[in-house]
Amino acid sequence: MKRGLGLLLLFTLTLFALTALSEDELVCDTHNNGCAGLPITWVASGEKPVSGFRVYRDGSEKPVFTVDWASGSAQRVLSFTPDKGGSYFAVCVFEDGSISASAPVPVADKMLFGTYEQDGKGGAAEPIEWTILGVKDNKALLITRHIIHNNSYFNPWWIKYKYTYWAYSYIGDFSTNYWGSQPEDPSRRYNIYGHDGILMEDKTRGTEEQLYNSELHCRYWCNQMFYYDAFTDEERARILLTHNENPDNPDSGVKGGPDTDDYVFFLSAPEVYEYLPTNDSRKCIQTQAAINERRNNQGNVWWLRSPGQFRVNAMIVYGSSGRCTTYGTDVGHSNVGYRPCVWIEIGG
Repeated sequence: MKRGLGLLLLFTLTLFALTALSEDELVCDTHNNGCAGLPITWVASGEKPVSGFRVYRDGSEKPVFTVDWASGSAQRVLSFTPDKGGSYFAVCVFEDGSISASAPVPVADKMLFGTYEQDGKGGAAEPIEWTILGVKDNKALLITRHIIHNNSYFNPWWIKYKYTYWAYSYIGDFSTNYWGSQPEDPSRRYNIYGHDGILMEDKTRGTEEQLYNSELHCRYWCNQMFYYDAFTDEERARILLTHNENPDNPDSGVKGGPDTDDYVFFLSAPEVYEYLPTNDSRKCIQTQAAINERRNNQGNVWWLRSPGQFRVNAMIVYGSSGRCTTYGTDVGHSNVGYRPCVWIEIGG
């Protein structure tokens, strides 16, 4: 801290030619944003006109960001998004030649949020690394940097017929539905609430609720298992409940189903094209723990929540190449990865 104050005094002398420090304060108005890719906001208190701002990193003599305004500007707020980690502080320059400097703000290179078993060694869970996809309205959209789990989208492999949305699914068995019909023959539709229930893995008949509340249902895993296991109460308080639209397949027009409200979710097709527009941006690998699940995810494939070419498919991304396919793969395949997403509150 003493070294930082000494450097600040040096900058004051050299950059602003012995001008007096202002009594007005420059304070950081942003909390929980100490990561590259997330904006930092400083606010100049008082009423004196501001002529500009300077931002410095790690004690550098040259500012990494400079902005100057015309005389009489009422602008008193600076928002700056660092592209790398370090210690940042801002200097506000007033029209009368005085200045005010903020306290340093520590900024990490990586976004770490929550914990989950990743190294495959057991024991304490490791911090989850996230990629920042977008920032708006004091919130940020995050996706796990790696595939952290492999499993089916919704239906277990033993269900012979699958008709699924991100929100819910109608499921029958092969003797009740002919899954290959296009379009489906309404006379052969399975009434999920009738007869003896849904065929479970052990050949018994279960209820719809039993099947939905299964770790094999990815939306349940996201919003119940992962949401409560990976985050503390304080972290969950930052995760926003997101109203998600679930668009149809862009090629086949297969319906995406009703809107949902999720704390944790997978990207939709439009979202992956918006936030990860190139193949390189969509590439990823699995954690060692995901590999240890031995589900044979050889292409580092990961799910989107959008439907695939048919009602039994959901869209996927090949993480090894970054290629996104609207055809997708069978929602019962368990050798596809999970990359959860969250919107979090980041402050002003």
